[in-house]
Amino acid sequence: MTIPKLRLFALAWLLLRVLAFAQDYPLPENTPAASRADLKIHHVDTLNVHDPAIMPDPVSKTYYVYANYSPTRSYETLKSPNNRAGVKAWWSKDLINWHGPKLVYEVGKNFWADKTDAPWAPEVHFFKGKYYLFVTFNDWDLIIDDNPERPKINKRASQILVGDSPLGPFKPFDNRPHTPEGEMTLDGTFWYEDGQPWLIYCHEWVQLGNGLIKAIRLSDDLSHTIGDPITLIDAGDVNWVKRTINYRGTPTPGIVTDGPWLYRSKTGKLMMMWSSWSKDRAYTTSLAYSDNDKITGNWTHRKEPILQDDVGHGNIFRTFEGDLRISIHRYFKQPNTRMQIYPVVDTGNDLKVGPLLHGHP
Repeated sequence: MTIPKLRLFALAWLLLRVLAFAQDYPLPENTPAASRADLKIHHVDTLNVHDPAIMPDPVSKTYYVYANYSPTRSYETLKSPNNRAGVKAWWSKDLINWHGPKLVYEVGKNFWADKTDAPWAPEVHFFKGKYYLFVTFNDWDLIIDDNPERPKINKRASQILVGDSPLGPFKPFDNRPHTPEGEMTLDGTFWYEDGQPWLIYCHEWVQLGNGLIKAIRLSDDLSHTIGDPITLIDAGDVNWVKRTINYRGTPTPGIVTDGPWLYRSKTGKLMMMWSSWSKDRAYTTSLAYSDNDKITGNWTHRKEPILQDDVGHGNIFRTFEGDLRISIHRYFKQPNTRMQIYPVVDTGNDLKVGPLLHGHP
């Protein structure tokens, strides 16, 4: 498959995700930060970060957020050394004024995934003195499964890279994904429980019908996985989700799972924030709860989402002052996507989300 065809395949997939659940909302008219890489400071209202996960770095006392990068995007003004895709970072001391962007990872020449199409959902975790970049890659040329009623099931997988700084450079442990071979996966994230690190990830609806959220054990240095994955959530068990995708003009059975993020409340209750499309409120975010407060517990679901109307795939973090926040994106279509930050109250048994605090409404 030629490079132009690969780009068309990737673009078609992204358009499917937008159009399959499209609803009309007013889009931002300000200039996205990605189009002004020349500026030294960017207001949070302009940060077009899709799938944000703000990391408060305990070493530098600075907030970092990561975004995918492709040199083929017309609105992108950052340049990569070798004209290849990668991950860029923004950083801030106050969550309002952001510096960057800076390329923290560029896909290697002989890497297994696509070289110009942007990787997905980058997030960084600080663990035992190292910084770990969790990110999803695609090889659009390699078809791993087939279902004529769904989009092409290409190789899509989550991988962990490592660096000594929140600004990288990040390097892969190996030239292969962390998630299991043969699974079409995305949105890997990190959880540490009882001395055991875990990789949490989504198994795509495209391959399964009902998307899953799974977990697999990691080695102490996060370089590889151990054993087989376990299933935490089956999207088919959830009442608020949209159960069909418009593929080639025909409603096709399928339920999306996106963006898992685990959080332990002040009373020890284990929760998971995750996203999908709802029946009538577009891209949506809700919570699930473990019945024994362990990752291996049985997970039940909140009846109503906590954020909706094209708001999804984010993370939960604390400011350096101790305040609880959610960072998340609104508007699914780039470059209109904008990062938003909401205040959160931990009640012990649940999370209550307040009105928008920072970011374009």
